[in-house]
Amino acid sequence: MEIACPRCRTSNYQNPHLKLLVNVCGHRLCSYCVEAHFRHPTANCPECGKLLRRSEFRAQLFEDASVEREVDVRRRIVRDFNKSEKDFATLREYNDYLEEIEQIIFNLANGVDVEKTKEKVEKYRQDHQSQILKSRHMQIRKMHALEQELQADAEVDEMQAKIKRAEEDRLAGMRKKARQDVIDLLASTSSHASEMVREHLQKMEDLSRPAEIAPAPAKKTLGTGHETFVPVIPMHEGEAYYYSPQPFVTQGPPLPDLADISQQGYARNWRSLTATEAAGGFTMDQACSRALLDAFSGLFVVG
Repeated sequence: MEIACPRCRTSNYQNPHLKLLVNVCGHRLCSYCVEAHFRHPTANCPECGKLLRRSEFRAQLFEDASVEREVDVRRRIVRDFNKSEKDFATLREYNDYLEEIEQIIFNLANGVDVEKTKEKVEKYRQDHQSQILKSRHMQIRKMHALEQELQADAEVDEMQAKIKRAEEDRLAGMRKKARQDVIDLLASTSSHASEMVREHLQKMEDLSRPAEIAPAPAKKTLGTGHETFVPVIPMHEGEAYYYSPQPFVTQGPPLPDLADISQQGYARNWRSLTATEAAGGFTMDQACSRALLDAFSGLFVVG
């Protein structure tokens, strides 16, 4: 997809290394225009005229500028509106709080009552300054604890990988030594070769068996701080499975012949033919056979 800088009109077709940057207003500029236009720390946006800071430009993540602007607004708003569900008495109050946040984000991202919404956000910051700082510090502590847990888990995984590699190297060395030993033995002894080869194969089979690995150390569940033990589940190989197709019967019992319909008792509930019905050339046996075929046709019965 071709993209272009709205100021210099340079496209990624003309410059494959074109890098678009965005600011809080959501309008895009290429990195060259940012260098040329923002010689000072602040300057006005070429499109909307809003005063921008050069340090707030960042790489564009989304192709749609409206999505980029909404993401930027949401990031700034949730830094201040950072209450959690436990800060409210009821779930309804918490849901109303979330709905208020979404309304603020919508207004700022789409230019609806911008000044009024900004005043509302600023008033909230002043009224809840201590709570905002407290929540920020709590989030920082949680992120720090999460990073420590991730680092500890990575160290455990690395240790297990080292143990596994060391065991594989040990077995590979033992197999190599066993092969060399049998070659030297065959060259230096007059014993029967088949017996030595059989012993060698048995030894190689023993070396091919997986060694018992020590259980992994206890890990902490992310975000909880509680330790959970991660056991190593042993693998047991059973007998090989061989597939055999299951019989699937799609045919029922055959329909009786016309001659057998009367003899098997189907005619006991018949009514007599009228003169009009008999004039068509049909018999009661044929009518009964047709009725039986229609009744059992949905049951995969083949007559």
